[in-house]
Amino acid sequence: MFKPQQIGLLVSLIGTGMAHADNLPQFQGEEVVVTASRVPEAVANLPANVTVVTAKQIAGSAATTVQDVLSQLAGVHVFNSSGSSSAAAVDMRGFGMTGISNTLILVDGVRQNTNDLSAPNLSGVALSNIERIEVVRGIGSVAYGSGATGGVINIITKSGVANGTSGSISVTGGSYDLRQLDADLHVGANGLALDGYVHSMKTDNYRQNNQERNDTGGLTLTFKHDGGDIKLFANTSSQGLRLPGSLNADPASGTNPLASNPTATSTPNNYMDASSSTTGASFSQDVGPGTLYGDLSHRSKNTFSDYVSTSSTDQRWLSENNASLRYKLPLGQNNVTLGTDWLNSTANVQGYSNYSTTQRHQGLFVDSLFQPWTGGALTLGARQQEVNDIIKQSGSSVPALDTNLHSWLLGLKQDLSSSWSVYGHWGQSFRLANADEATFTGGTVLLPQQSHDAEVGVEWKTEQASAKAALFRSDLTNEIAYNPFADNGNGANANLAPTRHQGLELEGRWRLSPQWELNGNLSWTEATFRQGSGLAGNTIPMVPKWLANLGLSWQVNSASKLGVVVQYVGKQRMDNDQSNTFPYELPSYTVINAKLSHDFTRNISASLAINNLLGKRYASYAGSATYISSTTSYLYPAAGRNMQASLRYAF
Repeated sequence: MFKPQQIGLLVSLIGTGMAHADNLPQFQGEEVVVTASRVPEAVANLPANVTVVTAKQIAGSAATTVQDVLSQLAGVHVFNSSGSSSAAAVDMRGFGMTGISNTLILVDGVRQNTNDLSAPNLSGVALSNIERIEVVRGIGSVAYGSGATGGVINIITKSGVANGTSGSISVTGGSYDLRQLDADLHVGANGLALDGYVHSMKTDNYRQNNQERNDTGGLTLTFKHDGGDIKLFANTSSQGLRLPGSLNADPASGTNPLASNPTATSTPNNYMDASSSTTGASFSQDVGPGTLYGDLSHRSKNTFSDYVSTSSTDQRWLSENNASLRYKLPLGQNNVTLGTDWLNSTANVQGYSNYSTTQRHQGLFVDSLFQPWTGGALTLGARQQEVNDIIKQSGSSVPALDTNLHSWLLGLKQDLSSSWSVYGHWGQSFRLANADEATFTGGTVLLPQQSHDAEVGVEWKTEQASAKAALFRSDLTNEIAYNPFADNGNGANANLAPTRHQGLELEGRWRLSPQWELNGNLSWTEATFRQGSGLAGNTIPMVPKWLANLGLSWQVNSASKLGVVVQYVGKQRMDNDQSNTFPYELPSYTVINAKLSHDFTRNISASLAINNLLGKRYASYAGSATYISSTTSYLYPAAGRNMQASLRYAF
C-alpha cells in the first residue's frame, strides 16, 4: 500500500496547483483525445503516432467489425487462433502471441483485457454505435501501468446527454448461417440521459464444429450538472463457441489442409462457454481551477471449456476491481495531471492444473504538458507501481511477487509550419504476468517485463491530405512469453532473453475529390532476440515483417457509398519456432474486402459486404508441431469468401 507521505504529497501538489492555476484550457476546435493521459488532451500536443478513426471514416470503409477497423491501421496485426468471429487477437508493434497482453484495449475508458490469455470480446460494439476509435501507440504506460508497451486503443461509443430520443435497430444475415440483431436507444432530457444496447449473434462460422453464439447488452445512465457529469454503467455478455481445433500440414509429405479440406475439424466435440459482466461508475467534476476525474468498476468472467478430444476440462472464475482518480490542473498554457489507481484481481482455475491467484497493484503517476515556446509541447511523466501477487497452486509452489516498478516518459512535439510537425519520445514501460502466465511456469516466479522505448516521427497535414512516418524501437528485458524449451524442455511461460521490437510506420490519406478518398499505410516491423544462447538474432514468432493496407472510399451519390480495402500480411515465423529452425514459415497473404451502403430514406439504410472477395485460402495463425515430425505444422484456416447483408432503421 502507499505510505502516508505519498498520499500527502499527492494532496499537497493538488492543493498547491489549485492556488496558482488558471482556468481549464480551451482547445478551440482542435482534435482531442482522452486516451493518452486519461484526461482530454489535444492531439497536436502528443509526442506519439496517434490515429483517430471517426464514425464517418468507419461508415465509408469496408469494415464490418471492430477488428476489421483495427486491422486496417498502421502497425496493427489481427489474427485468429480460436475460430471465433468476435475474439481475434490484436497485436500492435510486433509482440506476436503476447500482443493481447502488450496492447491495452478500452471501451469508453474501461479495460477490456482480462487477467488471462484470452483476447477481448469486442463483438458487442456495433460499428454504427461508435463515435470514434483513438489509437495511441507506444506511450500508455505512465497513465495505465502494465500492458501498454505496444499502445492503447480506446473505442468510444455514442453516449451522452443530448435531449430527445434516438436509436436504431439492425438485422444482419449472411454466409455460414449468420443471424445478427443489433439495437441501441438513447433517451435524454434536462442533463439526464439513458443509453442502452443489445447484440445477439449466431453463426456456424467457416469450419465444422465451429458454431458460435454471442449475446451482449448494456446500459449507461449519464447525469450532467454544473461543472461535471456522472456515469453509471453495466453490461453483460454470454458466449458459446464450438472449438474446431487445428489441422496438421506437412509440405514435405504433400499434406495441405488449406487445399484439400479447410473446413474440417480435428476436435468435433470440443466446446467453450463464457459469461462476463461489468458494472461501474465514472465522473468528472470541476474542483477549484482544475478538473477531477474518477472511475470505479467491477468485472467478473466465468468460462468452462470441455476438451473431449483429450478427456479434460478447464473451468475459470475471474474477478477484477479497478479504481482511479486523476486531477488535471491547468497552469496557464501548461497543465499537470496527478493520478492514482488500484487493481485487485483474483482468479481460480480447476482442470488440468488447479490454482488461484491474487494480484494487488497500486499506482501513483504524474503526467505534465508544458508549452515553453511557440509551437512546442514538452511532455514529462512518471509512474510508481507497487505490486503484490500471490499464487497458490496444487502440486508446486510459486514464489510471491512483491516489488516496486517505475515507468517514465519524456517527449517533445514541435510544429515546423502550419502543415509540418515533428516529435520524439523516450521512456520506460513494463508489463506484469497475468494469472495464466504466472502459474504455468514450472514453479518459478516470472519477473516483470521491462522495456526502454524510443520513437521519432514527422507529420504533414492539410485540409485535403495528410501523411506521417514513425520510427520506433523498444529494447526489452525479461519479456514474458511461452517458451517451448523452458522447464527442462516441457514448455512453460518464462522470461525470455533480451529482445528488440523496432519498426517503421508510414500512413497517408488523400481526399481526391468530395466523392473520393484514398488511404493507405505500410508497416515494417522487426522483432528479434538481442541475446541468448542459440537465440541471438532470431526472429520472434508470429510477427509479420510487412503489413500494408490500401483503402478507397467512394461516395457514389448522396445516398450510396462504397468502401474497398486491399490488405497484405507478410510471412511470419510460426508459433513456438523461437529457434528459427523449422523449415517453413506461415506464408504471406492478400485479401480484398468491400462494402456497399445505401440510404433509402433518412431512417432506413442497408449494406452489403463481401469479405475475402477473391476467396483466398490462407491461415492467419500457425505453429510448428515438431513433436509430430520435423516438418509438420498446425494451423487454423481463415474464412473463405463470405457475404453479409444488413438492414438498419434509425429514429
